[in-house]
Formats: sequence, C-alpha cells, structure tokens
Amino acid sequence: MKKVIIALIIALTAGMDMLAGNPARINQLVRQYKGQDGFEVVSIGPVGMKLLKGAVHLSGDLDDEDRAALKSFSGVEKLVIVDYEEANASVKAQFNKKVEKILNGMELLLEARDNGETVRIYGQEKDGRLKDCILYSSDGDLLYMKGSIDWSQLSDFKELK
Repeated sequence: MKKVIIALIIALTAGMDMLAGNPARINQLVRQYKGQDGFEVVSIGPVGMKLLKGAVHLSGDLDDEDRAALKSFSGVEKLVIVDYEEANASVKAQFNKKVEKILNGMELLLEARDNGETVRIYGQEKDGRLKDCILYSSDGDLLYMKGSIDWSQLSDFKELK
C-alpha cells in the first residue's frame, strides 16, 4: 500500500510540474521552432558561457562597473535568445500562444509598456536570487536565462552607474 501511495504522490507532483510554468519547457518550445522561417535562435550553453566570461575577463579593459556586471552574471549557465519578428503572422501567433501558456504558471516580476509594446519579465525568486529568468515580448522577442543572479549583486551594479 505504501508503494502505491508513494507512486501516486510522485505522479501527482510530476503532473503539477507540467501544469505550472516551467522555464525548461520554454527551451523545448524554442527547439521545436528553431530553423523555421523568421525564427533566429542563438543559444549559448554552459561551456560557451564560461568561454565568453573568460574572454571578457581576459580582455583587460574592465573597470569597476564591468567587473560588477560580470560578477552578477557568474551564476548564468545558459542563454537562449529568440528573434521571431519576421516570422509568418500565423506561426508567430501560434508560438506566442504556446509561450503564454507556459508563462501563465510563472511569477511575473516586471511588466513594461512603451508605444504599444509590452515586455514582461518572468522568473523565480529564491533565497535572494533571481532564477531562470525569461524576458518576453509578444512582438517577436524572447530571452531565456538558465541559472541564477544574486539580487544584491544587481543592486551593487546599479549603484555604480
């Protein structure tokens, strides 16, 4: 009987995860649309992120502001950038609908509107860190960051400006 209850709890937990907003599902969705006309995708994985950070650090032209910015992004493991402004209107609408369904279960952290364009930032706040952030504009831009950024480091970066 215990095994049945444990199996049921595991199944329900997995099902709840599928219903809730899950940033990893954004990555899966982007892979489905990658290569379609009008979709430009740039994906930088963990190795690429380390190489990029290393190259910036080795450039030697870092002032205090640059060092603070680099330090604040040290927890970023992956970056995916999608530009689909030029996509067919029906494909774009279909993609937006799927993105919004995934984001529906996530926490909206910030929404900004300017000249009819709306940009939303979704993510998870945990222990003073912003985790798995998604920047989304239905006009045709999506940015997914896997990893975490310390809020205090971001505020330090802001104070340097």
